[in-house]
Amino acid sequence: MAGTWKFIADQLLDSTNHVIKEDTAVDGLLIYTPDGKMSVQFTWKGKRAPLMNDTLMKQDGMSTGLGLGTNTWSLEQSRQLIDTYEAYFGDYQVDWNTRTVSHILSGSLRPEKTGNIKKRIFQLMGDTLLLRSADPTDSWGVLCVRSRRD
Repeated sequence: MAGTWKFIADQLLDSTNHVIKEDTAVDGLLIYTPDGKMSVQFTWKGKRAPLMNDTLMKQDGMSTGLGLGTNTWSLEQSRQLIDTYEAYFGDYQVDWNTRTVSHILSGSLRPEKTGNIKKRIFQLMGDTLLLRSADPTDSWGVLCVRSRRD
């Protein structure tokens, strides 16, 4: 499972895990290191508009300092940014018997999620990885392809 995986599709699944709808206007990486570390950076391109109105990136790509800075984003702009981007990192553990991987969050774009464990059912088919929630009430899957082995 260790390696770098490119996010290529977000999927809506039915109760038998067949794809009902698929969004391929996505990008991102899922990284599993051999020593048990992981990182997720996923973005959905369909709804997001560029937001570059803050004290760190003055719409010119030039940083004006270190740290969090301040911004003038509206509540709707902030919501749009957060709702179309998923980012977290931490440790992971694989259970090959149950075909599950647990993501143990050390940090997250959503700070309230730090410390959570996200359990995923996986299907590994060559250089293709399908992840879906272990929660039977969830109906989503993400499809990734291997871009690098570690």
